[in-house]
Amino acid sequence: MREAIDNKIIIFKVIFGLFVLVWSFNVLNVGFYVDENGLLTIYKGFYQGQRLFTDSWEALQTGGILAYPLLALYYQVLAPIFVGAGINIGLVLYMRIAYTICRLLVAVYLYFTIRKTDYEDGAFAASIFYYMFVMVWKNFSYKSYCDMAIILLICFFIRYQETKKSWYFIFAGIATCVAILAYPTMIIMAFAISVVLIVGIYRNEIQKQSLIIYLATCFVIGVAIVVYIQCTSGLENVISQIGYLGDQDYEHGILYRIGMLLLSYLVFAIIAYLPVFVVAIIRRFRYLSDLAEGLFFTVYWFVFMVGICCLRLNSVSNSRFVYALLILLFWFPYFVHEKKENVFTKIGAYNNSNDNEYYVLWIMFIVSIVAQFAWSLSTNQDISVPGHMVIYVVIADILIIVRNKEYMAGLVVLVNLVALFFMGFWVPEHNGGYEDVLSLRYMVTEGELKGIILLPEDYDANEICYRLVSENVPEDSRLLVAFGSNSTGYLNSNAMQGTYSVYARTQLNTMLLDYYEINPENQADYLLLDKGNPKYERFLEFDTGKYLLDTYTNIVAEEGNFVLLSKGVD
Repeated sequence: MREAIDNKIIIFKVIFGLFVLVWSFNVLNVGFYVDENGLLTIYKGFYQGQRLFTDSWEALQTGGILAYPLLALYYQVLAPIFVGAGINIGLVLYMRIAYTICRLLVAVYLYFTIRKTDYEDGAFAASIFYYMFVMVWKNFSYKSYCDMAIILLICFFIRYQETKKSWYFIFAGIATCVAILAYPTMIIMAFAISVVLIVGIYRNEIQKQSLIIYLATCFVIGVAIVVYIQCTSGLENVISQIGYLGDQDYEHGILYRIGMLLLSYLVFAIIAYLPVFVVAIIRRFRYLSDLAEGLFFTVYWFVFMVGICCLRLNSVSNSRFVYALLILLFWFPYFVHEKKENVFTKIGAYNNSNDNEYYVLWIMFIVSIVAQFAWSLSTNQDISVPGHMVIYVVIADILIIVRNKEYMAGLVVLVNLVALFFMGFWVPEHNGGYEDVLSLRYMVTEGELKGIILLPEDYDANEICYRLVSENVPEDSRLLVAFGSNSTGYLNSNAMQGTYSVYARTQLNTMLLDYYEINPENQADYLLLDKGNPKYERFLEFDTGKYLLDTYTNIVAEEGNFVLLSKGVD
């Protein structure tokens, strides 16, 4: 009987896994998010030859090093093949396919890594959750690069714990450096891992050579990056311009932002521990079965998830899912504590059999906390941004539940179903909105968005941008796209980018003027302006906008709300 049930479970997992895999590729070409455009543009600029920290003042530009091989493969090999064979794949869809394949491979490695631990029964549920969880959008970005690097880092820790082979820390060092290149504040992770290793050495859990190998790997990669910067940008030039790096949307200082995020974490902690306190009080006076406890926690989480979505029905996004996952972050210590309380030791035996499994769980927790802190340092948004890094604790929760808390299996099912919803049905669109995959859309057949299906208004805007830049902007010139992250002008043009960042806030500050003064050779020859953008009115009133309109006075072409301008004759 048990064997028959196990076979049915295996069949169900295979069917569900195949469905998720097929559906994830089926909806891969749906929608286009503003920041997906922005990050691909940043990486494309690096591929085109922008020098780090001089030609670009974008804080996330080092991710271009990671994206370069894929971009080179596309532009130098695959793009001509796609055009010649009539294959409807542009840069955006190509990068999405490559990203999804990479995420699939990482999920498979996670699965086989967990299968070799005491938590093997939870390997499928944990790895399928990881694969389905969307880091805002399904493409390479500082978030997704960082995410894949961290989960691999966790896997290498687990493999070391199982095999005691120190060379796994070569890969751990590489993974850490990938995370740092993707998101520079993740350099904190290198120090945190070093501390974990030192503590492990002190407790005779880690070999000394593991720390040496890890630090040596990070050092070698770090030196290689510094040498590259010296050979291309020059360290003196970088030092003189380093003060211009960063996100210019910060309205408050770092202490204020960290304080508000900590306050948000406190609020979520209170919400999360309400059911824990209720269960503790009930058990103080009467018996409460494990099944009742599991049902209570599951219903509580589901009600919270539905509730935060209902608060703003017109803006349901992946952030709501992250809020719900934060509840699971604070439930982790409770799950581990209860698990430990339920472990029995035979009389006369010393119980250390669970040390390894605790190690696996707490590594996930520690890495998640450090990553959330690193992300908190550089974000100007709410807790949902660093909250994405909670997924490693959620994976740990899933492993605990599947192995020791079968009565909470419904919670694992709900978490995976919500992940499936945001992966396969509710997708990010344009400037922060979300739409279902069944909404009316049109397929792009020209330019770097070829193969992507867009909402009507996004489709029209992209078509106009493509025609204006492809027909009028020469490849050997420089292009400035005002409100660049909000349109596809940069992606659809082969011209160099005449700006310090795709996120240049020409309606808010004079950074662009400083950039042109320091790097006059990088000043744009053409300006693409969207008069229908909500930022346009402010653009007209601000110094940068006035300068640009006084400089770029020749109308080269215009269509719809877009106008392409070139410099006037002195």
